[in-house]
Amino acid sequence: MKIIILSEQKSYIRKGASAPQIEGQEQAFLDYGGDDVSIVYKNIVLKNINRLIGKLHLPTFYEPWATRKHEDCVFLYVTMNLLYLKMNAYLLKKLKASGNRISIFCYDCWEPEFRDWEKVIDDIGIDYLFFGYKKSAEYFKETGHNAYWVPLSADFRIFRPRKEEKTRMFMQMGRRNDVLHEKILAYLKEHGMEDNRDNYVYRHDRDEMIFPDIHELAREINKTKYFVCVPKSYENFKRTGAISETICRYYEAMGSKTMIIGMKPDTFDELFPYKAMISFNDDEDFNESIDYYENHREEYDEILDKNYDYVMNHHTWGNRIRQILEIINGVKE
Repeated sequence: MKIIILSEQKSYIRKGASAPQIEGQEQAFLDYGGDDVSIVYKNIVLKNINRLIGKLHLPTFYEPWATRKHEDCVFLYVTMNLLYLKMNAYLLKKLKASGNRISIFCYDCWEPEFRDWEKVIDDIGIDYLFFGYKKSAEYFKETGHNAYWVPLSADFRIFRPRKEEKTRMFMQMGRRNDVLHEKILAYLKEHGMEDNRDNYVYRHDRDEMIFPDIHELAREINKTKYFVCVPKSYENFKRTGAISETICRYYEAMGSKTMIIGMKPDTFDELFPYKAMISFNDDEDFNESIDYYENHREEYDEILDKNYDYVMNHHTWGNRIRQILEIINGVKE
C-alpha cells in the first residue's frame, strides 16, 4: 500500500504561518518515502471557482484525480486544525465516494474539540487517523476509530547546526510564559545584562511576529544559548484541555543544537529517555540551573550533541512516514 499526499500548499495566494512547517513535513515524507509516497495538489483555480459557486448553490468542481479510484493507495491529508479539515471535507468525501482510502495527520486536535473533530471525521469516513498529540490518539482509539500517535518532528533541512556563535542568552517565541519571562528578566538584571534583543528575544505584545521567515528563525535559534519551550496548556488550558505535548519547537531547538529550557510536556520523557533539557517543572532554581551550564560548558555541549544525534536517529519526519507506512501495510499496530 502506497501513500498519496493531498496537499493544499499550492492553492494559497497568501500562506499562513503554519505553511512552511507543513511544506517541510510533506517534502520530507516525499524524500524519505521514496517510491511509496507521491503527492497531488489542490488546484487554486478550482478552489476559487468552488468558493464562488458554493455561494450560488451550484455543483462543485473536482480535480480529475479525486473522481477515480487509486488502487493500493491511501490518501493522506495534513491538517493544522479543525477549520482546515472542515474546509477540505468536500474533497475528502469525494475521494472516499470514488472508492479510495483516506487518512489524515492532525496537529492541533485539542481536548475540548474532540466531539467536533469526531463529527467531521465520521461524516467523511476517514480510514486512518494519525495524531501528533498522544492524548488525541488515545481518545479516538477508545471511541472505536483507527487512530495512532505519530509524534511531531521538524524540518531538519532548515533547523540544523550552523557555525553561528551563540551570542544571545535567551529566546522565547510566540506566546509568552510570564513566569519564566520574569525569571529571565531577573537573571539578566542580576548578571548586569540589559533587557534587549542582543540578550533576550521575546514578543512584547500579542500581535508581534518575531522572525516570520522560517530561515531567519532558524538562524536566530542557532545564535541563542537557551531556547524557551512550554506546552500551550500552561498559558491556555481552556483551549487545550489536558493535552501537554512535545511540539515542533522542541525538535527545532534540538536540530539547531540549542539548549531547551522550560517545562517538560507529558510525552517528553517517553520520547527522550535521558536528560535532554533544563526543566523547571518542579520549581528548580532558575539562576542556579543556568549558571551551572554557563560554568560547565562541556556538559552543555554534551547535551546538545546527544539531542542532535537522537532526533536525527529517532525523530525525523522520515521516522514518522516509515511508521505511517508500516501501519497502513499492517506491519505495525
